[in-house]
Amino acid sequence: MTLDNTELLTITESALTHASALCTLAGQTVAACQARPMIVIVGASAAGQSAMDRRVAGLGASSDVERRANLITLPARENAQRFSGLLAMLGVDVRLLDPALFAPITRGNALEAEPRLLHAKRYEQAIQSARVLVLAGGTGRTPDGHITSLGTGGPILTGLFVAQRLGVPVRLITDERGLGDAGVLPKRAALFARRHGLSFGVSTRIDQPATQIPEVLSA
Repeated sequence: MTLDNTELLTITESALTHASALCTLAGQTVAACQARPMIVIVGASAAGQSAMDRRVAGLGASSDVERRANLITLPARENAQRFSGLLAMLGVDVRLLDPALFAPITRGNALEAEPRLLHAKRYEQAIQSARVLVLAGGTGRTPDGHITSLGTGGPILTGLFVAQRLGVPVRLITDERGLGDAGVLPKRAALFARRHGLSFGVSTRIDQPATQIPEVLSA
């Protein structure tokens, strides 16, 4: 397998409004990944992220930034682990990617970091050994492997960034409300997409075709 036929999917928080959402999405992936290899970026649910954000806020601004970044990204990392575990139970050849090795290398504030670099060769090697690669969205890393957070809208920014660096098509998995006909994205994700001329697909199911969004607007 190579990246030539690979599709990148980002499971957004709007697709994770129900407790059973990851189970449903894992079931859809079983058939879909037979057609082509996949890289799946998994975000946190809105409820899970809000609960963690409140916990982090209680630590105070003077608390260790690295600890806060680890906590903020924990819900997405836990969801990625759950999703890869579900796929494995369903017989899918899946690999959970370690953010310390595969997450975008970032710069700037560790709580609102900017993705700058990606080790594409590691993805090329990983797809040789697994049909589906799973990575926690919104999670970055410093050059020496410390966890950073990409901030608000981080999972979508992660998906767009990784797709652009790897040269693979990207699709956002949302609920029925989707992103709207105008393709509204979080601000930083929209700026990245416009800067690099990225289009993307949107669908409510992993095993269904996407509606292509050629123009990007920010929320």
